[in-house]
Amino acid sequence: MDYSLFEISLFIKILILGTSVCVKINQLIVPDLASPTTSTILDCDYSLEFPKDEGLVVKWFFNERMYPVYQWIPDVKPQELGILKGRLDLSYKASEDKYQVHRALKIVKLSPELAGNYTCSVSTFSSEDSRTKSMLVFVPEKTMELKYPPMWYRSESDSKVLCYVEDIFPKPEMKLYVNSSEIENATIKYQERNSALFDVEIFAFVPGLVDGTSILCELHVTIANYTVRKEAIYYDALISSKAATTSKNYFTILFWLLHLIKYIF
Repeated sequence: MDYSLFEISLFIKILILGTSVCVKINQLIVPDLASPTTSTILDCDYSLEFPKDEGLVVKWFFNERMYPVYQWIPDVKPQELGILKGRLDLSYKASEDKYQVHRALKIVKLSPELAGNYTCSVSTFSSEDSRTKSMLVFVPEKTMELKYPPMWYRSESDSKVLCYVEDIFPKPEMKLYVNSSEIENATIKYQERNSALFDVEIFAFVPGLVDGTSILCELHVTIANYTVRKEAIYYDALISSKAATTSKNYFTILFWLLHLIKYIF
């Protein structure tokens, strides 16, 4: 069977378009962990089989939402949208290549609500590719306090030991220890602020605290490989205070007795 030159040419074009990928994302660079104290770059490195392929659009999506939070078309100013509006440096250039210039996100106003999944989508009229990675925004605690008697509640049978932290993200693990043994029945409470930060407290009622007892509070954020400990040694300051007062009164009485005896004799 004889084929015309046109038919052969058409067959080759269909074969090429059907088996080749015009757009390919080589690497999606999203940090696992980011800090709000510094700017963060999320990069989408891609290649085009046909550099002049028409209809190139780069989009970024956040947490599988339907609408993009960033969009760039060559020769058009990039757009920041949705939750990223007002948070990006739109002048940032990831490359000098005309078809790669504004492929990346440079987030300059990072906060806990931006923790989540980021998807880069690169498309042309003939093909499309996308990849997704997650990023955690870590905010260490602003304060950490450990409280125990006599600064805190105490009854004849037990004493309340409490540890709390303020303004941390994400939710940490917290544990209490007495003499290096974990308190298994400790209660932990989380309170989320409007800023997405958390206040956390853990407390337990401990029987029979004696002088020299070690009390330790431990905070841990696994994904950030972050651990903080606060330790104190318990002493019954109330008893010590009473003893000191009794001793002071004794010496006061003794002083006046000696003073009186001096005048009598």
